[in-house]
Amino acid sequence: MNYLRSPQADADQDFELLETLLLDEGAYLLFDRHLQRLLASARYLRFFVSASAVTDALRAYAQALPHGRWRVRMRVSRVGGVLLERYPVQPLPPPPLTVALSRSPVVSDDIFLAHKTTHRAVYDSRRADHPDVFDVLLWNEQGELTEFTTGNLVVELDGSRLTPACASGLLAGTLRAELLDRGEIREETLPCTVLQRASRLWFINSVRGQVEVQIKGAYEDDYH
Repeated sequence: MNYLRSPQADADQDFELLETLLLDEGAYLLFDRHLQRLLASARYLRFFVSASAVTDALRAYAQALPHGRWRVRMRVSRVGGVLLERYPVQPLPPPPLTVALSRSPVVSDDIFLAHKTTHRAVYDSRRADHPDVFDVLLWNEQGELTEFTTGNLVVELDGSRLTPACASGLLAGTLRAELLDRGEIREETLPCTVLQRASRLWFINSVRGQVEVQIKGAYEDDYH
């Protein structure tokens, strides 16, 4: 692991804003979408973040890494300090990639679902319940599917590709936004029961792209 820390990065005593970007041969995928999401969260959560400082830090980091595929993890403190870390993008496990349904619901109005931060207890606790799967699929108190712990969900239903609505309680991922704008997927409220009828499932995020997955075990009617 290698990192770059700005002088103010240690000033935060609570949580930090978080973005994870794919750096591929010196270029970031969906850079503008990541930046705009970060700035929107900063405004909502009252972080003092400079767009130019974040942009300059990311560009300087990319210039130092002109080759390879890297997962760049960026943390931004409440006073605007930037910490950048890089990790090689590892190959996916061999298919089929299995996912599991969370054992308990999330609360749809939890702000830490709508904003990407280092406060990830809601994700970490559910991920820990299923250590043997690729990821865990979350659902809310209304019995609606939401997202995975590290990516968004896309389902194929009756020939259409659908993704859960933000109102169900989830992070609006950058690849999700890109696919919505391109008309490749459609947003819809998806009850857990659609898993009984869905012909295909995908895990999506900006680092991994679109990864087809399978639910581990049979869907159970007690998820409601």
